[in-house]
Amino acid sequence: MVRMVRKAQVDSSDVARVRAWIERYTGYMAAADPEQVTVTSWMEAYGSYGQVYWMIDAPSLAVLDEFLERLPAEEGYREILKAGSELFVSGQTSDLLLKEV
Repeated sequence: MVRMVRKAQVDSSDVARVRAWIERYTGYMAAADPEQVTVTSWMEAYGSYGQVYWMIDAPSLAVLDEFLERLPAEEGYREILKAGSELFVSGQTSDLLLKEV
């Protein structure tokens, strides 16, 4: 089992719009391969304002890689990214890979 943690910094005070976009983005990814990949979204409740995290769980690194490589080729995914591009700080998104022990 592997888990990728994607972290992004919100750059908008329109919380309702940000949350709606997060739900749309998460929902799209979660529906892309529900048999093998699980996607959930999280926000910090305390600490820095606007830290958003996505947890993407897959049974193997190969499955995760295929999932991540396939998404950008899909028009629907690209449209969602464009729609949310002004909601987050450019250059402040990072990915972390965790392996189950």
